[in-house]
Amino acid sequence: MRSRPLPVTVAAILLALFGVLNLLSPLFPTEGIPAVVVYLAVVVGVACLVGAAGLWQLRKWSIWLTIVVCVLNILSAAPGVTEAPSAVLQVAATVTVAVFALIIVLVLLP
Repeated sequence: MRSRPLPVTVAAILLALFGVLNLLSPLFPTEGIPAVVVYLAVVVGVACLVGAAGLWQLRKWSIWLTIVVCVLNILSAAPGVTEAPSAVLQVAATVTVAVFALIIVLVLLP
């Protein structure tokens, strides 16, 4: 059995946590956020969980799925860094962009 590299383990855990947050996004305050973005977050959240499971099992396809899902999350959250209706949502968007960029870096390290 192959051992899982630490960066992949951290990436899988972060991806799973943020995937769950994406799934729960309709439950958060979404005033001023387009409905398309909220529903896209749910769909991408499911893909995040699939990618996290694949990373955990060290599947080759999961690296590409993780990169695509992270890029979609970054593109979805990036406008919120400056255009979100409240300061709390701007901080959340900034953290989201930073974490998904970190996940890409962690996946590409090994």
